[in-house]
Order: sequence, then structure tokens, then C-alpha cells
Amino acid sequence: MDIKEKFRSFMDKQKILSLKTPPVQAAAEFVTSDEFEGRTAVTAQLHRQSSVLSDHILTPEAEQAVIDSIEVIYFESGDNNVVDVGEHELKKCPHTADVHVINGLRSRLRKQQAIVSRRVSDLIMQKQGQCSEEMEHVTGLQTEVIKEVGLCVEGRKKLAQGRTQFTSASLGILANYSKRQKISSVIRSLRMIRTLQMTDVQLQTLLKVEDYPGAIQLLLECQKAAATFKHFTCISELSTKLQDTLEGAEEQLDVALARVAANFNASNYEKLQIAYGLLGKTQTLMNQLHMHITSHIHNSAFTIVLGYVELYNSASGGNTSVSGSSFSKLQYSELCKYVHEESLLPCLLDLSKSMWNILKSYRSIINWHENDEKLSRECAGEESEQENESDTSRKYTKQKLKHGLPRIWQDVQAKVRTFILASDLSHFKFDDFLRILDVINKLIDIGECFCSSKSETLRESIKKQSLNYFRNHHRARMEELHMFLENEGWEACPVKSTFSIHQLMEFRFLKGRDTNLTRITSPSSSPTKKQGNGGERKDVFEQYSEDGSPFDLVTEESVEEDIMASEDIRDSSTVSDDDSDDDLPDELKRDYVDEQTGETPHPNLKRKVDHSKTPIVTNTTLTILRLIGKYIQMMRLLQPIALDVMICLSHLFDYYLFAVFTFFGARGDLEQNLSRHLLTSLKKIQDTLIYAPDSPLEDSTNQDKVPCPSLSPVVDLTSPDSMYGLGVRMAAVESLGFLATQLEALHPYVEPLIPPQRRTHLHQFYTSTVKATPEIRHHVYTAVAAQVIDYDSILNRMTSVRWDISDIMSQHSQYVDDLLRQLQVLSMRVEELSRVSPVPSEAYRALWESVVRITNRTLLEGYASARKCTNEGRSLMQLDYQQFLMKLECLTWVRPLPDKPLVEGFIKAYYYPESKLEEWVRQSGVDYNSRHLTSLVATMTHISKRVRQRIAIMVEDGGRKA
Repeated sequence: MDIKEKFRSFMDKQKILSLKTPPVQAAAEFVTSDEFEGRTAVTAQLHRQSSVLSDHILTPEAEQAVIDSIEVIYFESGDNNVVDVGEHELKKCPHTADVHVINGLRSRLRKQQAIVSRRVSDLIMQKQGQCSEEMEHVTGLQTEVIKEVGLCVEGRKKLAQGRTQFTSASLGILANYSKRQKISSVIRSLRMIRTLQMTDVQLQTLLKVEDYPGAIQLLLECQKAAATFKHFTCISELSTKLQDTLEGAEEQLDVALARVAANFNASNYEKLQIAYGLLGKTQTLMNQLHMHITSHIHNSAFTIVLGYVELYNSASGGNTSVSGSSFSKLQYSELCKYVHEESLLPCLLDLSKSMWNILKSYRSIINWHENDEKLSRECAGEESEQENESDTSRKYTKQKLKHGLPRIWQDVQAKVRTFILASDLSHFKFDDFLRILDVINKLIDIGECFCSSKSETLRESIKKQSLNYFRNHHRARMEELHMFLENEGWEACPVKSTFSIHQLMEFRFLKGRDTNLTRITSPSSSPTKKQGNGGERKDVFEQYSEDGSPFDLVTEESVEEDIMASEDIRDSSTVSDDDSDDDLPDELKRDYVDEQTGETPHPNLKRKVDHSKTPIVTNTTLTILRLIGKYIQMMRLLQPIALDVMICLSHLFDYYLFAVFTFFGARGDLEQNLSRHLLTSLKKIQDTLIYAPDSPLEDSTNQDKVPCPSLSPVVDLTSPDSMYGLGVRMAAVESLGFLATQLEALHPYVEPLIPPQRRTHLHQFYTSTVKATPEIRHHVYTAVAAQVIDYDSILNRMTSVRWDISDIMSQHSQYVDDLLRQLQVLSMRVEELSRVSPVPSEAYRALWESVVRITNRTLLEGYASARKCTNEGRSLMQLDYQQFLMKLECLTWVRPLPDKPLVEGFIKAYYYPESKLEEWVRQSGVDYNSRHLTSLVATMTHISKRVRQRIAIMVEDGGRKA
């Protein structure tokens, strides 16, 4: 028995004693009962031990020795391992039972037990007071434990009752709720599976209504749900189907993107952006977009051209070397060669419209992204990783779109260039060719606005075609002009007094009526910055941002040419809109008088036609004016060849001027009066335009030349009755003057069309040929003036007059009356001519200036033919000349009279003294020939012989210098 057992036995003993238990034997029996689990009570052996120990009282050292001899096994705790000391001691017994040995062992154990018990008792006795206190405390604890045990028993009874009444029912409810939750989860899973299975139908519905973001979002959610429910067997197969559906949806997105690339729609494009963004394929969208645009350019161009080729082939009965079914197998460049010239312009228009729609869609896409970027910047808050990714995507998109601009425009240029160069445009009508030019010009402007491209490809192609076309066209027009001149009757067309070139259809640009026509400028210029009027040009994409295109055929206002005068006198109130010239320069107004009075005239009020204000034009002049208008349109439309067109335009005027001078300006022996300027101009025209009859036409230098025109046989310039063709001469030279005036007025319109560094020919044309027109007028009217008066008879009559008379005469000579009579007849015939045909003031002045100049020259010749003269004879000369001047001023309003100072100076020089005569000869001698001066000096009897000789030397030297 260990110390704990002993301690417990001791405590039980004390408790029994305190309760006055029966004698020791009874107590021992009580202590060793089953309540203490069969443990042997110490008190049961007290009397016996005490009797043993009392017999042998040991010293403390001996007791300690006995205690030390106790084996360790008796001191080990029995909490973890139960030590069977009995078994231990039995093992010490010998195999052969020996009572003495057993008793010895027993005695030793008893001695050890007694000593240990006494020691324990001593220790207990020493701690008895503390033990009593602790026992009381233990007793209190035991009482409390008994109470708690009662409470526990009562609680367990209550818990048993609660378990019976509440817990079983609650657990049933919880179990049922758990089953409900599981069933609900299964139903949700089944519904999700059903939804996933029906995704394809819903997806097609969303794609059909073009809800691309919703379709992609649905697919992504379905894929996410499929990943969640992948533990179901049916879901694994459904995941594969969803992947196939997603690929099909991407294909439909690609188809929708192709439609947007061809015809931009902001709503659809925004949906596509969101859809591709959900897929994380924004960059793929840009790549696909450019691929679709490039493909659409090629396909639409081929389809349009193929349609026109097959249409004409079917209409013509298939008269081509290629069958209709084989056209689709041709390359685009080969297919363009089969476009018929009748369908070329409509085909070009359709091709240009198709290219315009593609470019407009691409430009709209760029604008959409720019607006989206602005909105994102305005709505941007704190930066986040997602926003950084969005900025990266925007930068990539912006760069991709920017780099795509020149590439797309280059593809468009290539298609149009191939189409243009595949056809021969040399046989087209001029208006049709201008329309083709206009289409190309608009394309060039579109390229400038689209990507700031100079469109060198288009420029070179149209320049090549234009040069080829214009050379053939101009050669044909010059041949027609030659034919017109040889068949021209030189009669003035009965045009209205308000006629001006702006009334011709070819000059609509003067009133801005061809604003739909653009022009090709040189690559160094900037056509999109300025218009012809100096204002900024609106971006063509902004101009047609809503609908329409620059290539739509605009129904222009029907403007009929109303230039011919009616037989009846026009009502002063009936002035058409075309006669309004508020927007024209003054140069174009000076050839007619505005008949608007500012007040509404009475309907019956008539006005008298003033023929002097009516411009004179011939049929050939009108033809040249129309050609000039077309040529200027060509210059405006195609500036790179503007100089070549200007040179051809100058050929029209040069040839007309040369013909007018050749027909009506030749004056025989008087032709030596031609100025060097006019001679140079005529020589240049002859060398440039006129080829000699014996020159071979095969010579390349003669290909652009035309034959020298000949006057029509119906024109009579030798009849005195017609004043030697004054009417036809007037019609020819005044129409030439009118043409020159209009060219001067057109100068401000023509000069800006030619590059500054190449305007030399233009300036030479205006300063040499155009400025020579007044001199042509002078020579033509001088040719008439030299024949309408019989100057020889007048000169003969003057020769018969005696100037050496001695008496002062009061009556003028007869030759003056004869001369005035002829001049009066001329005046009357000119007046009569003005009643039936216009006689412009310039023509009237030029004619009378020529007549008066030749008359004065004739009078000078007559006065210089006098061999002898006296002071009285000189007075008669003055009287005759003054009489002539007085009557002449009544016949004509021309002032001043040409060469009047020349004749008066010659007559008065007779009275000069020797000193003043020499000075006069020195200053005015250049105006007279040597015969005049010699004759004058010979009749002056009051000067010395020495002075005569000196003057003769001066005259001779002057003649040599001249």
C-alpha cells in the first residue's frame, strides 16, 4: 500500500473516530469494506503493529537504514502503471518452499512496514491540526458537492424532459429544412442546365437584333456557369457546345464589322467595340477592320466594273472576244479595258461613290474614337489598372487608324488610276471629259481631306490622259476654226445690246454656277485651304457628313442662252436674271449699258435700241468665246497642265487675229507703217501656227500647225458701194476687239491658275498679241479710209492751184469743197450703215481718225508739192485748211483731229525767220520727210542761201539717222 492509500486510511480512521464509531474491530471492518475498493486498512493492524514495534525500539539511524533498504518499487506512483508488489515479492520466494525464508522475508517486510507506518503516523500527528482544518474544508466541499450533485440530477431530469418534448421535434424540422435546401439547389442546378441548353436560341435572337454586347455577355456568363457546374456529366458536353457557339458568334461579329466598315453606323460600331472588349480582342477588331476595308475596296471596284461590262456586253449582243461568263475570271486591270466609252462616266461615278462611302465610313470611325476619347477624359477619375489598360488600348487603336489612312487611300487611288488609264479618252466629248476631270478632282480633294495626300498617282494618270485628250481636241478645234474662217461671211450676229460672255453657258464660273466643279492643283499648292474666292474651303467630309456624296448629279438650274436680239424692240422692263452683273468686274460691264432704271416702267413703254452700244460679234467669235470658256474650265479643273491649255487658248486668239489682219488689214504700199511690235507678233504667229503649203505634214513641227486661212469668195472688199467692205471689216475687227476685251477681263481669272514661275507666256500673250488689237483696228480702218476718198484727185487738184499769187484771196479753193463733199458722203453712208448694223464708237473714231489722218497727210503732200509760194499763197493755204477744219468738225465728233498740228505747223513754218526756222527743223523735222522740208525751204525766198544749205545738211543727216 502506498502513501496515498495510507493517508486515505488514516483520514477515514479520523473521520470514524470523530463520529464516535464503534470499537476498532468494527471500524476496521468498516474501513476495509467494499466502499474503499478492497484496500487493506492500516488501522486493522494497529494493535498488532504497536505490539511488534514496542518490542523492538530502533534508533533513528536504524530506522533510516530500514527505510533506505525498501526497494524503489514501493515508492513508485500507481497513477499511470499499477505496480503489483505482491507479485514482486512472490518472485523473490525460492522455488523450493522454505518456511524460514518466507518468514524471514515476511519479517523484513513487516519491520519495514512498521517503521514506515510509524514515520507516517508521526508526520500525521505533527500535521494533525492542519489536517483537521483541511478536513473541515473538505467536509464543506463535500457538502457543496452533494448539493451540486442534486442540482445536476435535477438538471438532467429537466434536460431529459426537454429532449423528449423539444429537441426531437426541432431536429425533425431541421432535417426537413435541410432536405428542402438541397432540393432547391438541385432545382437551381437543373434550371441553370436548362438555361445553358437554351443559350444557343437566345444567342441567335440577340445577334439577330444586333445586340452584340448582350450576346457576348451571355456567352461569357454561360461559360462561367458551365465551369461552376462542371461536376455534372451533361455540362462537360455543353461546355464544348458553348465554345463552338462562341466561335460562331465571333464569326457573326466579324460579318457585322464588315458591314460597318462599308457603311458606318455609330450604334452598331459601339456595340461591336463593347463586344470585342468583353472578349478582350480590341486589337483584333482593328486588324479585322482594316482587312475588311481593303477587301471591300477591291471587291466593290471589281463588282461595279464587272456589272457595267456585262451590261454593255449583253446590250451589244456579246460582240467582244471574251464571253460574258469569262469576265468574272479576268483581273481588274484587264476588266477595265472592256468598259465601253458610253458607260465609262456612269461607271466612274459609281466607282467613286463606292470609294467615297468606304472613306467616309473610315473617317467616321476615326471621329467616333476621338469623341470616345474625349468623353473618357471628361469622365476619368482616379487612375486604376483597368483605366491604364484602356488607355493602352486607345493608343493602339489611334495609332492603327492613323497608319491606315494613307494605305487605304493608296488602294483607292490604285483602283481609280487603273480604271482611268485603261480607257482611251481622246474621243470623248468635251463636256463629258470635263465631268471625268471633275470626278478625279473631287477624289483628289477627298484625298487631301482624308489623309493630307497629294494624290500623285491620280494626278499623273489624269495629267497623262488630259494631255493626250487636249492635244487631239485642240488640233480638231483649230481645224474647225480654219474651216469657220474660210466660210465666215463676217456679218455681225444680232446679239442683244446687253450681251456679254457671262451669258454663255461656258462662262458659268463667272457667276459661280459651276461650284460643283473642283480643280486639280499642283502638288505644291494647298487646294483644301482656299477656294477660288480666297475663302477657306469646308472639309468635304463635314460638308457631306449626313448623307449624299460629292459625286451626286446635282440638278442644276436650267439656264438657256438668251443672247440673240429679237426683231421687235425689247421692253425695257424685261431683263432676265442673266443680265444682272452685280457680281462681275467692271471690265465685263463696259461693253453694254445697264437698262435698269430703278423704276418699274410702263408695259407699253418702248425704248429705242442704241446700236452704238451693241457689241459686234461674228459666228466665229462666238465659237472662239465658247472654246475659250471650255479651255479656262480645263485650266481650272486641271492646273498641272494649265500652261499647256493657256498656250492652246492663245493659239485661238492668235489665229483669229492673224486671219483678220490677213483678210482686212493689208494695205499695199501703206503696209510699211506697221510697228515693230505688230510685225514681231505677226511673225511669231506665222512661225508658230501657220505652215507653208510646201512643208511636209509628217514633220513633227507641223503637226500642231494649220493652213493659212483664205477669205471667203462671198466677201467683197473691192466694191465702192459697200465702202470697200466697211461692214464686214467692221464686223471682223470689232469682234476681234470684243474678244480682246473679254480676254483682258478674264485675265484675273486665268493668271491664278498658272504657277507664278510659269506665267511668262501668259504675260507675253497679253502684252504682245492682245495689246496689238488696237493697232489691228487702226490698220483695218486705214485700209478702208485709204479707198473711200479719192485722194489722188484731191492731190491733183491741189497741184493745179497757184500758190504764188500776189493778192490775198477771200474765197477758199475748189479742192476743199470737193474733199468736204466726199467726206460728207462718207459721213452719210456711215450714218446709214449704223441704222442697220451696230457701229461702235471705237469703230467710228478709228475710221474717222484714219480718214482725217490720211486727208491731212494728203493735204500736206499737196502743200509740199508747191514749187513757188508767196505770203498771199501761204494765206490761201491757211484759208483753205481752216475752211476744211471748220466743215470737218461739223461732220465728225472726233477730237482732237489727227495730224492737225502737223499741217498747221507746216503752213506756219513758212513765216519763221532764219534763226527760228533752224530750231523748228531741228525739233519738228522728224515729223516730216526730207521732201517736205526741202520743198518748204525752196519756197521760202526770205532766207539766205547759206541757211538753206545748212538746213539741207540737217535734213540729210536726219534722213540718214532715220
